[in-house]
Amino acid sequence: MAPNLKLYTVLSYILIPIALFFAFMDIVLLFSSLANPSALIMVFILACLVIYTFASFKFLKAGIEKEVAQSLKLKDWIKVNAYVSFFLCSLFFINAISILISSDLVLLKFIDEFLLQQPTMPKEITSALILSLLKGVSLFLLFTGIVGLIHIRTSLRLVKQYEYLFE
Repeated sequence: MAPNLKLYTVLSYILIPIALFFAFMDIVLLFSSLANPSALIMVFILACLVIYTFASFKFLKAGIEKEVAQSLKLKDWIKVNAYVSFFLCSLFFINAISILISSDLVLLKFIDEFLLQQPTMPKEITSALILSLLKGVSLFLLFTGIVGLIHIRTSLRLVKQYEYLFE
């Protein structure tokens, strides 16, 4: 197995639990978007990442590893969802970097302004707690963005390289 393919396989296995988490979040968001239809765009974008992950995993396991012919539909699913997922992973990366390089004072100022607008927020939820959660989520999104961007770029290259597997 080529080194590039080993990395692709490892990244694929890393993306599976992330995609399952986002699938769960997507279902929750779908129900909440019934009250707010403008949230449907986020449902669509998250669904693209989930679909891309599992379609590319199928391509890896059945197509590349077993050399079984794949349908042209699978190729289309991978490519279309890869482009939307690339956009999402780019946003994850950029937003996470912008939060992680911001000083705590700047972030605390925004958090305090947010908490002032939420008078019903429980007293246990402090600025420090929200800041630590924000940094933790940002690290997760940074990791997801990096893994996703590398995986998508490699996946699109492999789809082109293994073009003969698609009928």
